Formats: sequence, structure tokens, C-alpha cells
Amino acid sequence: MAGRMSVANLDDQERLLDEATAVFKEQAFHMGRAIESDNLRDALKHSSNMICELRTSLLSPKNYYELYTRVFDELQNLAKFFRDKSRHNRKMSDLYESVQHAGNILPRLYLLISVGSVYIASKEAPAKDILKD
Repeated sequence: MAGRMSVANLDDQERLLDEATAVFKEQAFHMGRAIESDNLRDALKHSSNMICELRTSLLSPKNYYELYTRVFDELQNLAKFFRDKSRHNRKMSDLYESVQHAGNILPRLYLLISVGSVYIASKEAPAKDILKD
């Protein structure tokens, strides 16, 4: 009986990871398209949707980590976009403020970290002030 439970659990885990990965890939694709067209609003929307896939307790630690690493890799592309001010025409302080309006806490935190690291590197404000927030 225990063998059947673990096989079913493995099948469920595979299905859950496949579903989360499919949504992640779709949102990452749309985020990439938005970045290519210099559309900050859509890039933020799709990155937030992509990060929302991490809002689960159903995945095993191994599968969650696999999904997390994929999301984190895609967020590096978003950070590159943030670094190139000529593409989004926003001050870093405005960009940092705008990601604070993400609807869910997990996407908000990841986006704040992504923008915050670029903001600190830009030296537009003291790192101490940004980290206080």
C-alpha cells in the first residue's frame, strides 16, 4: 500500500510541476516579448504572474527548487531591462515605487529585490535608504 501511495504522489508531483512549468513558460515568454518591445507595464505584469507560480505548498522541495531556479533565471532578464533606463524611461525611484503595488506579497518581494538591487547599483539613492524600505 505504501508503494502505491508514493507512486501516486510521484505522479501528482510530476503533474503539478508540469502544470506550474507550463504557466511559468507562458508568462516568461510574454514577459520576454514585453521586454523586447520596451513595454515596462506588461513586463511587470507577466513577471508577477510568473512569480505567482511559486505561491504553492503542493510541490515537493525538489520540484519547488526546480521551479524557483527557472523563475530566478528569468528574473535576471528583467533586471537587465531595469538597468537600461533608455528602454523604460523611468527613474529608479519611480520603478521601485511602482513594483510596490504588486497585488500579492511574493511577487512584490521578488520584484522589489530585482528592482532594489539595480536601484542600489545605480547609486541614485544611498543603499542604506533603499534597504530601510
